[in-house]
Amino acid sequence: MKNVLSKVALAALATAATTTVAHAQSAPSHTTSWTGTVGEDRYGDARFKVRGRFQYDLYSSDWDVGTADDGTRSYVRRAFLGVQGRFNENWRYKVDFVLTPGASEVNVDDAFLEYVTDNWSIVIGESNVTSPLEDRISSLDIPFNERSSIINAFEYGRRAGIAFLAGGANWSFSAAAQGESLNNVGENFAVDESTALSGRFTFAPIFETTPEGTTLVHLGAHARWREQGDNADFRYRTRPLNGRNTRHIDTGVLAGAESDATYGVEAAVQYGPFGAQAEYMVLDGDSTGGDYTFDGYYVDVYWSLTGESRSYRGNQGSFGAIAPANPLGTEGGWGHWMLSGRYDYIDLSDLGGASRGEQSSYAIGLDWVPVDHVRFKLNYALSEMDRVGAGVDDDAQVVTLRTQFDF
Repeated sequence: MKNVLSKVALAALATAATTTVAHAQSAPSHTTSWTGTVGEDRYGDARFKVRGRFQYDLYSSDWDVGTADDGTRSYVRRAFLGVQGRFNENWRYKVDFVLTPGASEVNVDDAFLEYVTDNWSIVIGESNVTSPLEDRISSLDIPFNERSSIINAFEYGRRAGIAFLAGGANWSFSAAAQGESLNNVGENFAVDESTALSGRFTFAPIFETTPEGTTLVHLGAHARWREQGDNADFRYRTRPLNGRNTRHIDTGVLAGAESDATYGVEAAVQYGPFGAQAEYMVLDGDSTGGDYTFDGYYVDVYWSLTGESRSYRGNQGSFGAIAPANPLGTEGGWGHWMLSGRYDYIDLSDLGGASRGEQSSYAIGLDWVPVDHVRFKLNYALSEMDRVGAGVDDDAQVVTLRTQFDF
């Protein structure tokens, strides 16, 4: 009897030990990876990463007529701090807070929850996933310090809502139904907010990446319809290219403006270190003062003096960061250098106030990326303003030097 009990006890202990080992083996692994910036924490399928960026500008402007806007100063252009990650393979999140040094203000940039499958995803929250090409490229990676006149004047950017995304290796599709940005103060809940329906499709009939570089032809189209709601009337205006002062081309508030629709096409090419990017947009609107049509476009050309290609993401139809092939500090390394040129045009003269008109801008830029995640951008821009009804045209020369880093 004692022998039998001993065998039973030993069997029970063996079973318990096996169960404990199996449980230990099935516990999720916990690791932290580092890629030269802040690391990513991993626990099983979950991911978590702190992220941020800082952009500091030196700015000088010289006007022919509007000398009140002449000046030289330094300022923080952007300071972001946020997190991104996932709860498992399907549920992801991203929240970036926009900090404004010198002002008691905190806003959000991206702030969304995303459900992801192999072929499509749903985004809920603040995003710009249906924006045209230049607005889809991070401010860290655009060729010039500021985006084009059409992106700014036609008020592209992030809004809160729900969006659907799908894509493959060389195509992308997105559609969204959105309200206003989460940064708009909603003190009056008795009024209707602005709403927007938008969509974008991109296709790269040629997309090949080799160790020597990228060969690419990118084509795309987008459309957006907005209803203003009860909050305010539409207003379209733009600063001189890369400028930070007065918007001298300005329709003023268009009383009774109820809705507008914007249509655009985009194209980009890349052949190793050489590339070009362009967009054209038309905006049609209606107001009590009459219907109106505005349009504009920009053309960028660029050349990587050190041979790198811009990185391209076919399932998003956008460009990413350039990592230097030979970072500063390595043997023979000078980092990445790029020379860029831009022509930018917008016509806001169809309807509006005395300062409405046309603006043509010319810019050149020199970029230096000594190591990945650090970038210096020197820009010069000349903007020529033809203001209908104002009686005074003007020119502005703007020089900006940006220092930025991200993690």
